[in-house]
Amino acid sequence: MARSWILAANGTRARLFVKDGADLPVEVTCFTNPDGHAPGRQAHADRLPRSQESANSARHAIEPHLSDRDKSQQAFARLLCEALDEGRMARRFDELVLLAPPRFLGLLHARLGKELKRQLKREIGHDLTSLGAAQLNERLAAGSEPPSASQP
Repeated sequence: MARSWILAANGTRARLFVKDGADLPVEVTCFTNPDGHAPGRQAHADRLPRSQESANSARHAIEPHLSDRDKSQQAFARLLCEALDEGRMARRFDELVLLAPPRFLGLLHARLGKELKRQLKREIGHDLTSLGAAQLNERLAAGSEPPSASQP
């Protein structure tokens, strides 16, 4: 039987479960990001602000700066991926399952190395960090979304 690591995460909290075969998942560690609740930037308009070039008439879009919350969540995603990679190198799991809201799932995907992506078997684009082991097992048994199209 394959040993799976299941990471249920959002921008502020992550829970890592281990599942061996038909047994219920067992929570092995919990990560927190206290800065994940920092106030974020206000939603910007569809069109980015423009800047006038001083040397000629060219105009350029001004890219918005990241908010403190965005930076914190990116650092949290990096920390989680480092922990997953350490587990992969120590051969603590055979398969990886990611459970996260779509935005945070994208942050995780951006930081997963090739080796971790090969072990990614399933993902669900929802925040399931509050589920207990039995509820999580039911949700996984009910099916999931397939891994992203970017996976080899």
